[in-house]
Amino acid sequence: MQLYYYPGNANLVAHILLEEAGCEYELTLVDRSRSAQKSAAYLRLNPNGTIPTLVSGSLVLFETAAICLHIADHFPAAKLAPPLGSPERSHLYKWLFFLSNTVQPAYMAFRYPEQHVALDRVAAAEGSSDEVLGAVRAAAAARAARAFDVIERSLGAAGPFLLGSEYSACDAYLYMLAWWAHKLPVPPARSPRLRACVQAVAARAATRRACVSEGVAVYEP
Repeated sequence: MQLYYYPGNANLVAHILLEEAGCEYELTLVDRSRSAQKSAAYLRLNPNGTIPTLVSGSLVLFETAAICLHIADHFPAAKLAPPLGSPERSHLYKWLFFLSNTVQPAYMAFRYPEQHVALDRVAAAEGSSDEVLGAVRAAAAARAARAFDVIERSLGAAGPFLLGSEYSACDAYLYMLAWWAHKLPVPPARSPRLRACVQAVAARAATRRACVSEGVAVYEP
C-alpha cells in the first residue's frame, strides 16, 4: 500500500491505522507547500486535489473515511472494526461518518472561512470581508462545539473509546480531529470523557510511530 500524505493532514488517521495493522506500506509526500496536490500527476489519482490518497495495486482510494474502512477490512486481525453485521459495526459506521461529515467540515470552515464565502461579492456590496469571515468562523466554531458535545455525552462509563472498551478506527479519527481543533474557542479536550479517549489513543504505540514518522508532535491534552 502507498499512502499519499502531508505531515499532520487528514492522512494521519490512515497512517495510524496502517501502523496498527502492522502491514508493509510506503509514504509518498504530497508537498502542499508547493501545491503538489494540484499537480496533474496527483489529480490523476485524486481529482479533488485533497489529501490523503491510498493506492493498493490497481485500487485507488480517496476520502479519508473510505480509506479507514478499507484498511480495517483488509487487515481484520488488527481488530480496527467490529465484526460485519454486528450492532457495534453499525455504531462504527455512525461515528466514522459523523466525524467525517459533521465534525470535520465544521472545523474546516473555522480553519478556512474564505472558502465558504464569495469575497468578491462582499467587496462589490461594499461590505467588510473581515466581518464576514469572522461570522463564518464563529458559526463554524459553534457547530464544531455542538458536535464535540454530542461525542462527549455519548462516551459512556465503559469507555474510554467511542465503542466502549474496544479501540477502533473511529477513535484514531477522533484523535486527529481533536488535535486539529485544539485552537477552537472551546477546545474539545476540555471535555473529560473526550479528553480521556484522546489520551488513550495518544498512548498507543501505533499513534506514536505514525506521528514520529510524519514529524509531528504527539497530541496529549
